[in-house]
Amino acid sequence: MIADQVPPATHGGPRLPTWIVAWLTVSAVVQAYDACYVLLGPLSHAGGPLVALWPAHVFYGTFDHRYAQFDAFGSAQSWGNLVEVVLILWALLHARRWSGLVVALLVSVATFWKTVVYFLVEAASGLEMTRHSLDRGDLTGFLLVAVLPNLLWIVFPLAVIIVLGRRVIGVGRALETTNIAAHVP
Repeated sequence: MIADQVPPATHGGPRLPTWIVAWLTVSAVVQAYDACYVLLGPLSHAGGPLVALWPAHVFYGTFDHRYAQFDAFGSAQSWGNLVEVVLILWALLHARRWSGLVVALLVSVATFWKTVVYFLVEAASGLEMTRHSLDRGDLTGFLLVAVLPNLLWIVFPLAVIIVLGRRVIGVGRALETTNIAAHVP
């Protein structure tokens, strides 16, 4: 196997670090829970029979109307969340293999960019779904409820991308060196 030919010191082995396993586990649970809230609306939204299962989401919806009402972008993102959950579960089941590491890297890139696009859509719309909290003078609530928690979905995936990306690059370089050395007479 090619990965076995790469010296362990070069790539750190095909094992997801414990903090990444923890992050991916939390991410899968939160993304599944979040997707269910959005996709089960209006049953899960304020006034719906399932509202008691998502009190924090109902509160969050007072700051981000994308969560308080049906929104096509929010719905599409939720379907994306469910795909990410499946990929995360696969990566976690293969956490001690290179395939698990690569899938964890890919799903982290998806999570990172999906969240960046969420922010960009909101910014490009003139804060269509969140401006009301600023209009009522609640800058602190806007920052602490609508912005700060969502930044976690940029910061943690970016950290995962950096750590796992370095490992993949290290393996690639080691393989190039091995292949070059094998072809030198």
